[in-house]
Amino acid sequence: MVFIMTGSVQLYSLLSFLSFYLIYITSKSMFSFFGVILFIASGIALLVYLESSARSKKTDVISILFYIIFTAFFLVLPFINNAISKSGISVNTANLQGFWMPVYTLIIFIPVYFLYKNRQHNKAFYIPVVLSAFVPSIIAGLVISLFPEFRNFIINAVSNIIQIGIIDALETLKSTQNIELPEATKDVLSYLSLHKMDVAKQFVYLMPSGLASVFILITYMTDRMKPLIKENALIIREYRIPDYFVWFLIAGGFLILTPYEPLKYVSYNVLIIFGMLYFFQGIQVINKIFERFQVSVFFRMMLLLFIFLYFTFFVAVITLIGLFSIWYKPKWLEKKGDDEKGNIDGSNS
Repeated sequence: MVFIMTGSVQLYSLLSFLSFYLIYITSKSMFSFFGVILFIASGIALLVYLESSARSKKTDVISILFYIIFTAFFLVLPFINNAISKSGISVNTANLQGFWMPVYTLIIFIPVYFLYKNRQHNKAFYIPVVLSAFVPSIIAGLVISLFPEFRNFIINAVSNIIQIGIIDALETLKSTQNIELPEATKDVLSYLSLHKMDVAKQFVYLMPSGLASVFILITYMTDRMKPLIKENALIIREYRIPDYFVWFLIAGGFLILTPYEPLKYVSYNVLIIFGMLYFFQGIQVINKIFERFQVSVFFRMMLLLFIFLYFTFFVAVITLIGLFSIWYKPKWLEKKGDDEKGNIDGSNS
């Protein structure tokens, strides 16, 4: 079926499916970074559609129809796997079951919709970032806490993934390919074999902050990659969390001292979520410093390269910069409003 398209992105459902499937595949490989890019690309595609002047009820219906068609197709795909296999095409239908479609769609739709409404009403940028972090994390936390049978089901599922996807895969690689694994890999393999259920449990208990981190990333990067345009100028929106938010971080940090294990996991989740929030605030501060001292694009790109090369170190440093900007705020760092006019790289016009 061929649809006549307008200037809006009416094929969002098709684009989202292709992106989500690739994310699912690449998340199991060394190329998971491309999965992150596809997540953000899908968010941008949805925001472009929502903000398109050509959007209408008709285009909404077309997009929903695409979504339903693809969900229905991949819901029945496992039942026709044998017929597909006879054609010589290898299809891992476990990765394509229809129930994943609503999950994947919500992971993109919730943060982008918060962002869309925020931009529509010209509110502070931190609001959709915070909302997209705490709504899914609170819901996930409540589900994990209140439904022990479902929690145990997820823990067992993660444990099976660790066994099949990591332990068995490495053992097979070692025995069939005659490959000597590095000592560090052997240590990880040994630890996972002995503590598989403990690792799965920790993973599940940290799912609230994991979901929140994904939503924060999608919200922040979608806004940055599709800046507002007013009067033929790009609007680089100010991102700064209210200073009083630090008390939530401090309270969450103190919970780590409690001997009660569930509260410890609450503390871990709070620290991870606020670490992400203050990381992007640190990025904002560094951008202000670049503007203040008129740092060239070349040196900005070199910094990005170093961040990727020494990721753990720089993430910690940038997060601390964002945190300490609460107390140290020179006049040039003080925000002058919610928006700043400038170029895509953040330099003022």
